[in-house]
Amino acid sequence: MPDRSVTVRVPATSANLGPGFDSLGVALDWTGLITIRISDDRQPSPDGPMEHMAASAALALLEQAGERPAGIVATYEGDMPVGRGLGMSAAARAGGLVAANALLGDRLTMEELLALAIRLEGHGDNIIPALFGGVQVVMEDEGVPVHVKIVPPDDLRLALLVPEFSMPTEESRRLLPTSLTRNQAVHNIGRAAMVVAAITQGRYDVLRTAVEDILHQPARGTLFPAMFPIFEAARMAGAYGVYLSGGGSTIAAFVSPTNGEHVAGAMRERAAAHGVDSVTRVVAMSNTGTEVVSR
Repeated sequence: MPDRSVTVRVPATSANLGPGFDSLGVALDWTGLITIRISDDRQPSPDGPMEHMAASAALALLEQAGERPAGIVATYEGDMPVGRGLGMSAAARAGGLVAANALLGDRLTMEELLALAIRLEGHGDNIIPALFGGVQVVMEDEGVPVHVKIVPPDDLRLALLVPEFSMPTEESRRLLPTSLTRNQAVHNIGRAAMVVAAITQGRYDVLRTAVEDILHQPARGTLFPAMFPIFEAARMAGAYGVYLSGGGSTIAAFVSPTNGEHVAGAMRERAAAHGVDSVTRVVAMSNTGTEVVSR
């Protein structure tokens, strides 16, 4: 392949939305740029985690297509935090795959990219909204990914509290229960369904209860003791509902366009009171996934 490069815009994502463990995710209006360049010369391995994952994903697709470039260079521009439960591995891999597909002349559709994307990422709740945008309901049917996209409402935002520390996904997953009682299963099933209904029907008043989870958040709370006090601060400040984004450590609160900064400030103050340094950001949910911006 001749020397060529493609730049794509990738979104951060938030997964689970409380009770929708591994089955709900949303793209955020918080983006970065990933550039993949093919070279005829060998290149050193990328240094940063975003660059490394993007290059690896791009190379996996190129090799699957029968192309074996001598070198591949990945660069990342943006301020999306790594290791904070905002889908950075999914963003990097989505960026690498979409850029590599553009280098191949868009041989594959986005749906055709999805199988490789999930194989690289391991599960679909981040990578699917990263690729396709929107609020995504995801599942597998005999190993085949199935997803339904919901267009995010214009009158709903997410106030994000991003702590200075990370919560490695694999470590936090090891703490999760291996079985649930019937009542516990019903608890999460009903609430996950209610999150979807609330978002699609504008019933934000039910999100306070709908985002409650007993499958993964209690276990992950042992790694983040300030989590539930921060939840309470967000609710007291007027958040519709609040949850741990993905495997953490970011906490996300559903808010209106007018009270997002107030809720973010309340979460930040409560975090500080518990000795947790953090930054906050209020973002819209995005209907746009990974897209090519230059080639």
